[in-house]
Amino acid sequence: MSRFQMNRRSVLRGAAGLAIGLPFLEIMSPRGASAQGAATPKRLIVMYSSNGTVLKDWKPSSTGAGFEVPTILTPLDTPLLRPKLSVISGLQMGSAKILGGNGHAIGMTNMLVARPFTEIQPTEFGDVGWGSAVSFDRFAAKRLAAEGQRESIHCGIGTKKSYQNFYAYMSYDEGGGSAAAVSAVDDPATVFQQLFANVPDSEEARAELERIVVQRKKAIDLARDDFQRLLPKLGADDKQRLDRHLQELGELQDRIAVAGGFCEKPAQPGIPPEDLFDDDRIPDVAAAHIDLLASAIACDLTRVGTLQFGSGQDGATYTSFVDAEWDQIDGDRYHHGLSHSSVGSSEAADEVQARAQRALGAINRWMASQLATLAERLAAVEEADGTTALDHTAILWCSEISEGPTHSFDDIPFVVVGDLGGALRAGQHLDYGNERNHNDLFVTLAQGLGLEDVTSFGQEDLVQGPLAELLA
Repeated sequence: MSRFQMNRRSVLRGAAGLAIGLPFLEIMSPRGASAQGAATPKRLIVMYSSNGTVLKDWKPSSTGAGFEVPTILTPLDTPLLRPKLSVISGLQMGSAKILGGNGHAIGMTNMLVARPFTEIQPTEFGDVGWGSAVSFDRFAAKRLAAEGQRESIHCGIGTKKSYQNFYAYMSYDEGGGSAAAVSAVDDPATVFQQLFANVPDSEEARAELERIVVQRKKAIDLARDDFQRLLPKLGADDKQRLDRHLQELGELQDRIAVAGGFCEKPAQPGIPPEDLFDDDRIPDVAAAHIDLLASAIACDLTRVGTLQFGSGQDGATYTSFVDAEWDQIDGDRYHHGLSHSSVGSSEAADEVQARAQRALGAINRWMASQLATLAERLAAVEEADGTTALDHTAILWCSEISEGPTHSFDDIPFVVVGDLGGALRAGQHLDYGNERNHNDLFVTLAQGLGLEDVTSFGQEDLVQGPLAELLA
């Protein structure tokens, strides 16, 4: 049977992308054809903090959904976030064990790449190098970005304070190496310009949205007129489908309005450049970046972001805003030095080492509070379908080593907040006993993000597949 030739307005695309089309009708397509509506996009954010954690205060004592949240993770133990919280322990960074060298350099370059580093140079502290392939965040960004959309945004807090080399980079483009290293941006004002330079201010944005609303309603009127004229030419089943579609168009027209939660341009950050690397301003710089990240997600300017606190073996001091026994700590109080004043969680600690260990735990608990703030900001962003941005996001918190004193690549601490619209089984602690590699976590996240064809990432011989207990 010949196809029915539709009037040019049978499928209209109104301002701002409103698609007004016919429902599937038998006379339009072969049997079995169907149409899909646009789904709410899924997003990925990677948060990094340096020098590992304190495992005894980070790792839950039991597995499953009923785990008791340990001290470091208490900022995430809220009615809003607890159901979205996944603690994943017992994953090893197997790719970091293939070649020897400087622990922090190896960890930093393997953390999101999951392959041994490249461009290796010997130093008195062991071999160093650069990430050898694309990092997971950049890999996902290229797959998740819509046409014309910024692939990813990279926010940094003091990432260039101590180093201008491999320690300061965790993201890499295809091919890896120093030339492919992707820099985090330490200045929130620069991130603001990258994201919002061409976004109108709120009053302008509302006026533009009002104009779009009028155009959308007019487009619906035109479509309904055309569809009404089409009715006499249809069979009984198609008439029933089109009648239902016309009713839905009428309901859609009644609902179209400028919502109170439309995308608003955030205030431009006002942190002076000379304060960017002042450790006392770390909370302010972090707050500015979190605001920008949440606003970028709300405006769908990007679907992948990173929030990087410092660099490998970071040397920031947290004495002015993290509550710890600073006046009783002898010697180094900066983050990396503090980790070497402590001992691993499995070792007995004297009182000096115990104080350092408690201070490290307090730093990591503050980092958890930043993760909680970011997650709460995303939970406040309402999507068009009534869900929240957090409902469709996974925030991965990671570090380059397990614990600072040991530089171990076993028991790498991973936390995920978010369930990607139910694609992940959140609200549980999973312990893999160092029998799985972190490559498998990336495969799991990729499939949760809708990239179902991804069955491997990083060093191929380390991959066993997705973590079945985490992937719904």
